[in-house]
Amino acid sequence: MRYGLRTLRNSPGFTIVAVLTLAVGIGATPAVFSVVDRILFRSLPYPQDARLVSFGLVAPLDANEFMLAMDYVEWRKLASPLAQMASMVPGEINCDFTEQNPLRMTCARVDSHFLPTFGIQPILGRNFTPEECRPHSPRVALISYGVWRSSYGGDPKIVGSSVSLYGEPMQIIGVLPAEFEMPTLARVDLLIPEVLDEAGMRRDRPQLILRTFARLKPEVTISQSRAALQPLFEQAMKFVPPAFRNEVHLSVRSLRDRQMGDAKLASWVLLLAVLAVLLLASTNVANLLLARAAVRQRETAVRVALGATTARLARQALTESMLLSLAGAAAGCWLAYGLLRLFVSIAPQGIPRLQQAAIDHRVLLFTLTVALGSGLLFGLAPAWRQPDPAILAGKDPQPISRNPLRQILVTSQIAVSLVLLTALGYCCEVCGASRVFRSGWTRKM
Repeated sequence: MRYGLRTLRNSPGFTIVAVLTLAVGIGATPAVFSVVDRILFRSLPYPQDARLVSFGLVAPLDANEFMLAMDYVEWRKLASPLAQMASMVPGEINCDFTEQNPLRMTCARVDSHFLPTFGIQPILGRNFTPEECRPHSPRVALISYGVWRSSYGGDPKIVGSSVSLYGEPMQIIGVLPAEFEMPTLARVDLLIPEVLDEAGMRRDRPQLILRTFARLKPEVTISQSRAALQPLFEQAMKFVPPAFRNEVHLSVRSLRDRQMGDAKLASWVLLLAVLAVLLLASTNVANLLLARAAVRQRETAVRVALGATTARLARQALTESMLLSLAGAAAGCWLAYGLLRLFVSIAPQGIPRLQQAAIDHRVLLFTLTVALGSGLLFGLAPAWRQPDPAILAGKDPQPISRNPLRQILVTSQIAVSLVLLTALGYCCEVCGASRVFRSGWTRKM
């Protein structure tokens, strides 16, 4: 390592170009990974999140699952593949929440099964009871951790206090944990009971539309649960007008799929694209190392003549490439921080968990892995290059342009670059067509 550092220090031009090239390739990788990690790989903030599903009916005008209140009550009593079921009223409402100073808060209405289904326990107080989700029940609420800290200073005596909601008294019965997250990814300050009049429900009366979620029983797959719920769905379709029956279907999908939607495919494309950029950067550095190895052929030949083995030369070459990759990773992390802030500021609306993206220990570990992998990748090119013994006799080395490995690397760079440019052109064309369509549609409206 000392010899490698001394060699790189004696070639400042080569070292600076190589480190900057790697910084661009490696720096873009953690910036993108910090975003797609929460979409593709990181677990949801619920215990055993793989068993959580969104289920119900899907209609052409609504891509997310829903159920009528009466069907939800009946399925909750009969659905065998679902260990627990929960519902919430679609959308959030603005609540005028006052005690001493008026506050405008976002409220969501959920049933008493909501928190247990998602494995959430209030850090203070308790959950709603089934009696509190019935008509004419006392008004109660659960407040978020952020409201508890910002408006009440984290006072543990907040539970049981009475505040005013729309001018009516309401009792705070608990505080939600800091990591609490709605399954719809909406920001919520207050949870209030979802009121269902089960005794007064009738098919010929308007019914409340609900978003429904469930936790599957152990060893039950999504396809199995969908097959088990199909008879209940067919029974519910008997009460739907015949003209609409063909437009409604049953849907059961994982909660991650519901939250991420089309962002999963876009995330994979973005991650593969940035890895392709990293591959280009590694190939560039490999070409630089091959050119540098050609210049150092006489030195290498002398080392071989003095008894250095092929493995010893390869180890030295890989050590120098690892030093370059680690230096590039360090510079890339600083670049990634700026790229991430830029990406968050210019990214379109609708990317799940974009505001949560950060350069944390998980991203840094991924960056270190990428750096070591890229160092191994571009270090292998010159590592096994055998020196020409004729150099010691004073003959000129073989020209660099005749090196077949260098030609292969250049060809690979061109191929990957063309793929990236083609994909970029297609994306620009699609986005441009989408903007034209939206502007034309707006003029028509």
